[in-house]
Amino acid sequence: MSEVVEEYPSLIPVINRFGIRLGLGESTALEICDKYDINIDFFITMINTFLNESYFPEKKLQGFHLTQIVDYLTKTNLYYLHSQLPNIERHLRLFISASDPNNESLALIGKLFDTFKNRLLKRIETDEKEWFPHIIKLCEKQIKNKTLTYHPTAPSDPEEPIEALITDLKHIIIKHLSGDYNENLCYAVIFAINTLYTDIKQHNRIRYRILVPIVTGMEKEGNKNLSSREIEVLREIVKGETNKEVAERLCISLNTVLTHRKNITSKLGIKTIPGLTFYAITNRIISGDEIEM
Repeated sequence: MSEVVEEYPSLIPVINRFGIRLGLGESTALEICDKYDINIDFFITMINTFLNESYFPEKKLQGFHLTQIVDYLTKTNLYYLHSQLPNIERHLRLFISASDPNNESLALIGKLFDTFKNRLLKRIETDEKEWFPHIIKLCEKQIKNKTLTYHPTAPSDPEEPIEALITDLKHIIIKHLSGDYNENLCYAVIFAINTLYTDIKQHNRIRYRILVPIVTGMEKEGNKNLSSREIEVLREIVKGETNKEVAERLCISLNTVLTHRKNITSKLGIKTIPGLTFYAITNRIISGDEIEM
């Protein structure tokens, strides 16, 4: 295992997400996985996915439990948050401060990085507070309901603004940087950005070609458990209507609304309005434009 990591140092943060630290000695991948109680198949699949862009076994990844993928992506987000973003920011600020203060292109590059950083931080926050907890709830529901099955299909990757932003950032520095600047610090910034770009690109494939299709399939199965009236009540709830207003709009009693609400939260395993809103939007029960944010 040490020979592989020595040849591909970019694997260091990947193995760290499994809790593996350097000092690998002569241990094989199997021995290391046994030591850290890691699923060897999942570990090897993630390593190969990261190293080789042409390697992407959808069916094999779909065979792993979603909680494994969520845990891995959670640790990936933490790596971005506590390591990669501060590293790029530190090098970028040094690069700008050590270069010509009258170089306007450097200030614009700093603003572009801030835009990328804020977009990535927002996605990480959504993952942590909404999407990943929602997936865990779906998994718990599947365990309780053994008849629940799903057959995901892998859609083409959507346009990914985070990936596009970091691509533009790298492209602009390499192709359009002008004026006087510190070359050594510029190289450090490019290398740091490229490392994060590669990581995000590889893991977006897991997000959009594996996790999203499986979750969508599970949610469609879950929707079958909601009656048409419960879906109507859910739509009104996430639009911000009170129980009394829902009753009046749907011409039903207040007690009936309360019963439907109880059934909805019980079936979906979601109790909060933000959680129900997230569920309703992702399952196309309601569009985001219909909701007052």
